[in-house]
Amino acid sequence: MAPSEIVVVAETPSLGRSLVDLLRAEGLTCRLVHDLRAVDLDPDAAGPPAVFVACNESYCATARRWARGELPRVRLAVVGSRDPELATIPGLRVVPLPLRPGPLVALAREMLTAEPA
Repeated sequence: MAPSEIVVVAETPSLGRSLVDLLRAEGLTCRLVHDLRAVDLDPDAAGPPAVFVACNESYCATARRWARGELPRVRLAVVGSRDPELATIPGLRVVPLPLRPGPLVALAREMLTAEPA
């Protein structure tokens, strides 16, 4: 079973709010947090949590934590980051700016409906 919501981590607050507005306008359930903690992830969910990180900086702290294994069982997509290390992290989805709503929403739906690994 897949997760029922997307958690949006607002490393860049304005971008995070914009992502939440866009996803909600498309009928997707999402929640905005400013720093991802274990309590923000539903441990009872059958599928891995779906997380979007809104970060338009040159360093993405949440993605680096994910790469170190600190966020197990999380499907992660980073939106807007210019962090050069992200391209080398296997399994990480990176969505560049300027944002194209169609592909972003398609990715969100895929993350919510994909079967767990």
